[in-house]
Amino acid sequence: MSITTHAKEPPRSQTTGAPLIVVGFDGSDESRMAVAIAAQRAGPEGTVVPLHVTPRAPGWLGTPYYDREVEDGHQAGQALLAAIDAIDTGSATVEPELIEGDPAETLLRVARIRGAQEIVVGSRGLGRFRALVGSVSHAVLQQADRPVLIVPRGAVDVEH
Repeated sequence: MSITTHAKEPPRSQTTGAPLIVVGFDGSDESRMAVAIAAQRAGPEGTVVPLHVTPRAPGWLGTPYYDREVEDGHQAGQALLAAIDAIDTGSATVEPELIEGDPAETLLRVARIRGAQEIVVGSRGLGRFRALVGSVSHAVLQQADRPVLIVPRGAVDVEH
C-alpha cells in the first residue's frame, strides 16, 4: 500500500529528531488506514504506536467471572493487534499497545506520556446520533494538546 498525503510532515522530536505517532486502532478499515498513514508520516526513523483500548470489565461480576472477562478482552485485543502485521508500515518502528480504559482518554494519556508529536485516529462517520453521544475521534480532537489527524470513513488511498 503506497500512501501519500498533502498534509505537512509531523513535527520532529527534539531529542531524537524522529516522530512518534500514537494511533487509535480498533481493527476497522479506517483504523487500518490510520496506521498506514501514521507509518508513512513517521518515516523510516519514526515510531508508530497503534493503541487498542479494551473496555474495563465491570467490577460487579465478581471472581471468577471478572477474571474471565478481563482475560477474554485481553485475548481479543491481542488478536486484533496481530492484524497490524498485515498493514504496510514501511520501515517505521511499530510498537502496538493494549490498554484497558476509555478510548479517548487513553489515547490522550499515552500520547502525553510517550511524548507523541501527533495522534492519528479513524472516523467511521456513524452519523448524527453518534456525534451527539460522542465519538472517540471527536473527543480526541476536542481535548488534544497536540495535532490530531483524522482518517475519514471510506478512505482507501490518499494521493498527492
